[in-house]
Amino acid sequence: MSATLAYALLAAVAAIVLLLHLLKPRPVQVLIGSTLLWTRVAKHYRRRDRLWRWWLSLLLCLAAALTLAFAVTRAPLPAGLAAQTRLVVVLDNSPSMAARARDGKSRWLHAVEQARALIEGSSEIMLLDTMGDATLSAFVLRDEALAALERVRLHTFGTAQLPPLADDASHEVHFIGDGVAKLELPARATLHSVFEAADNVAVTALDARAFPADPLRYEAFVQVYNASAEPKSVRLSLRGNGGFSLSQELQMAAGELVEAVFDVTAFPGGVLAAAALTANDALALDDIAFAAVPAHRAKQILLVTRGNPRLQDALRSLPGVQLEVVSPAQYRDDMMAAALVFDQFAPAQAPQAGALLFHPPAVPWMPAAAREARGAAALEWDRDHVLTDGVDWRELSIQRASLTVRDSPAQQAIVSAAQGTLIGAGTANARWIRVGFALQESNLTLHPAFPVFLGNALSWLTGGEPATVAAIGTVHVPLPDAKVTNGSGAVVASRDEPGGTVFDAARPDVYTVRAAERRVEVVANLLDPRLADINDSQFRERPTAIPHLFDAAQRAAQPWILFLLIAAALLLVEWAAYTRRLTV
Repeated sequence: MSATLAYALLAAVAAIVLLLHLLKPRPVQVLIGSTLLWTRVAKHYRRRDRLWRWWLSLLLCLAAALTLAFAVTRAPLPAGLAAQTRLVVVLDNSPSMAARARDGKSRWLHAVEQARALIEGSSEIMLLDTMGDATLSAFVLRDEALAALERVRLHTFGTAQLPPLADDASHEVHFIGDGVAKLELPARATLHSVFEAADNVAVTALDARAFPADPLRYEAFVQVYNASAEPKSVRLSLRGNGGFSLSQELQMAAGELVEAVFDVTAFPGGVLAAAALTANDALALDDIAFAAVPAHRAKQILLVTRGNPRLQDALRSLPGVQLEVVSPAQYRDDMMAAALVFDQFAPAQAPQAGALLFHPPAVPWMPAAAREARGAAALEWDRDHVLTDGVDWRELSIQRASLTVRDSPAQQAIVSAAQGTLIGAGTANARWIRVGFALQESNLTLHPAFPVFLGNALSWLTGGEPATVAAIGTVHVPLPDAKVTNGSGAVVASRDEPGGTVFDAARPDVYTVRAAERRVEVVANLLDPRLADINDSQFRERPTAIPHLFDAAQRAAQPWILFLLIAAALLLVEWAAYTRRLTV
């Protein structure tokens, strides 16, 4: 309550009590037969006796009413009466503190309540935490410490560390946590445990991969861990877009780790979510995990060439590819395919599907060659681009190449020679890749990595860049000036760093990073059984009643509760005085 409002309340209470005591009831007229009795009483009654009783009654009522008003205003104790103990309060805000207790509150909320009680009962406080959020490096007054407490947040990732503590015997050190983070606490520290054994079932591994003998078939591997102290019945489910759903019931013993395998060939591709559901699960953060499943249906690829057996054989050897070969004279703009490969040919109009072009002639929808070079060699390449993955470009030898300008805004340079760009990429109606040399005039087809390059190119043309897998925490994506959104479409705070963008993946989700025409999906998961084991506490044997009793004692010492107790005592005194005819 503000000071002005508090003073107004106290003045109003005092005025009301005084007014009630000044009000006198009207005398009651009673007819009696004789005044002898009342004359005798009047001889023993003096007005001054009634006056001091009136003043005593007024003072007791004023004291009780004003004390109750002080309790309502939540006024602090005067500086001379407040406790002068200097407290160092250390809060554990590591991920395990998100576990929910039986009363529905998390361990973190219990810890904050105990920290608030400690702070309100002291005058000078230093507030620290195990994840580095607290900014108080010195002792501050109660109000500033309470404000700092509101700024400390619970972390969903990271490793807890005990902050440096000064070795000063005049300071009381209080540590509040669940004991899951194994910290070496000083011997003089007072421990306040918020640990309570809880049930938790976690998804600790998720992966989707193709069958070795059939790349068009996919299976998902899921690992589930029962970190509870008792057996649990678990429902494990897989869900994906398009209504795809699979589930399995598991009966898991305490501490058991189970691996389940699902055939997800029917899932066309995209984000697949695995969830482990059980009754009374105390930690929701590790109940779900995500995986990116590539599209694994056969791709219809159209090759336009006058004849290139090595290119045809390399394309046919790629898994999941159905190849159709036509000559440039047979090509029509309305031909449908998942992707097109042009060998020393390019249509006048940009195709609607992604296109890979080897030594194409000049067309309006692609940058024209700036120069012809003989004996060109790859000097540098974009190591973060999917097209260069798995290929040693230093071994590339080229007899003749048509090079484009390296810093052309119409294309992204993927592989560059001294005189210009050898391989570039861009977008017209769809994505395209321009290879500035013919396969017959290079040694690319002789290398085992040639099918790898073709596979990378077709994947980029048909399905975008593959998803990046990361653990929850700080994620670096090699896309500068990018915008990051989570699975719900909400913008996630990010920052630019040299060579890319950094953001915090605070929970399992699929994050999308967009920059210019590039789009990268980041699948972030919490897949660590050690983090799921929320019952592995060094405070396991510590009685849970101790912190609650201490908490009650601290709350009893708060000023407004003390005022309530004083008011109750004054009311008892006034009642006793009234029954003994000492007050009116």
